Amino acid sequence: MSNQVDFRFQFSTDSPYILLVKYLSPKNKTLSFPRQNMIIWAIAAFWYPIACKWLGGFSQSDLKSKARTAIYQLQQQIIYLAHTFNLEQELGTHGIVTNPTSTPEQFNGSNASPRTPQPTVSDIDTESLPSLSNNHDDDRLLENAFN
Repeated sequence: MSNQVDFRFQFSTDSPYILLVKYLSPKNKTLSFPRQNMIIWAIAAFWYPIACKWLGGFSQSDLKSKARTAIYQLQQQIIYLAHTFNLEQELGTHGIVTNPTSTPEQFNGSNASPRTPQPTVSDIDTESLPSLSNNHDDDRLLENAFN
């Protein structure tokens, strides 16, 4: 008997997301990250704290900590997308991109005075984002957010 849980998801061929399914297919050998990580990171960054709340058995403090961590992970995904598509200045102008050097510990509730992430309201260029200076660092941005 296996200790694994299988998860299967199908789209119809006319779905607007069929390209995503093809991209994440095991046949695609050019993925930046392991396929399983890409899928779980995308799902967990938003839905994990909500699933924990639904399941019950977690304290309000634990749920808030999980939500803060998820917010941090989502921010790292935003930064990754902004850098990948050269949108740092556009998103920064709208206060969407946050400081990429923040860590979840800075606002995960484990400190005496947890801080919420503060959006950057000025334009952002790649020089002000040293952690995004090359593709290898881009990869670490997401990996570190989920480890």
